Amino acid sequence: MNIVKSLAIASLIISLAVSCLQAQTPSSIQPTEIPPQLFYEIEIDPNQLPEIPTSTPTAPAPTHCPPHRALSISWNKNSTLIAVGIGSGDIYNFDFARKCPFSGALQIFNVSASGYLRLLHTHHATKWIGSVTFSPDGTQLITGGDDDTVNIFGGMSPFSHQQTLSEAPDRVRTVAINPNGTLLAAGGYDKNIRLYLKNETNLFTYVKTLPHATSRVEDLDFNPINGQLAAAERYRKVRTYRGTSPYNLLETLLDSCCQMLVVAFNPNGTLLTSGNMVGQVRFYNGMNPNNTLHTLSALGRERVSSLAYNPSGTRLSVGQANGKVSVFEGISPFSHLYTLPSDELPTVVYSRDGKWLVTGGVDGKIMMYRVDGVRAPTTEAVTESWIKVSIENSTEVHNSSTFAALSLVTLLTTVLQGMILQ
Repeated sequence: MNIVKSLAIASLIISLAVSCLQAQTPSSIQPTEIPPQLFYEIEIDPNQLPEIPTSTPTAPAPTHCPPHRALSISWNKNSTLIAVGIGSGDIYNFDFARKCPFSGALQIFNVSASGYLRLLHTHHATKWIGSVTFSPDGTQLITGGDDDTVNIFGGMSPFSHQQTLSEAPDRVRTVAINPNGTLLAAGGYDKNIRLYLKNETNLFTYVKTLPHATSRVEDLDFNPINGQLAAAERYRKVRTYRGTSPYNLLETLLDSCCQMLVVAFNPNGTLLTSGNMVGQVRFYNGMNPNNTLHTLSALGRERVSSLAYNPSGTRLSVGQANGKVSVFEGISPFSHLYTLPSDELPTVVYSRDGKWLVTGGVDGKIMMYRVDGVRAPTTEAVTESWIKVSIENSTEVHNSSTFAALSLVTLLTTVLQGMILQ
């Protein structure tokens, strides 16, 4: 073989191998994304006094019996406040001797720029508060509870009570407000959805009942773009309604499997997502949800308790009854990314600025995860070990690839020497 030609070929092959080696430099093997980091967790306690009192108490506060459950969580529009709906009392060991019945509370926390919570206000209730949501502009806070009422509070200090809506004859399980804050929907155990319009006094007026459900209404959400209303019905159905008068029924989506528990639209309204009793998450066209586009079935058979998209729609978090929170890509193919520990029956919600993911559950803990890709200043062992494992795994892959590239260079060098000697 012509030695000049041989050298040229060998030189080309070695150049390719060296390029492969250079591609494995440390700067390129760092993880492309910092996984969610557990910043800290707190125990909710409706008996706790506010750190920053917003008003002077006029009477002794009632006592709430443990355990305390975080049933619902909502962020305000600028991510400076968190509202938590709480249910207190032991459902299995009611203490008649202590005369300490079930009770509820609404707690509002200030969230500092660094993510620390300070209790600002507690509103005490006689029954569990199972659903809370801030209005889109942050000026009002709406709750639904087991006392069969919907209550409206100011969304800013001193969080004064503004209105009680008492049309429901049974427990209110879920409340939702449309994107422009003018239409309020409430559903629950009486199988009906009630609609309220904001009036000229900035309060709400009852306008219509949607009677189509054949079992209790578990969850409600409005499409952020076209204002359509989606409702999860316990008896295997998701229904969608027009978001303006006459609020007619648009679609009925039947889940052939089991009970529907949660619904959520993604931020641009193109996906409607539902979760059921056996851990299945289904995706529909958010603008015309007539057929299932995709089903996540790798979650096990634990019931789905909560669904939440981050503000950009790139992540979907799924809470399940066993305390697991799974984070997926928010767009097809909806790949699984992370699994986070949380409480049993967790509720999950992203802050409006996309910086935090908060979870809460029946064990009474609120857990704050940093999710914007910036490493949080934390000493939590679970967080540090988790990040360490991720980096070690990436380094292991890098070392393996580097070894393979070096082996290839060595082999080609030997071959080249043989060719030259010939």
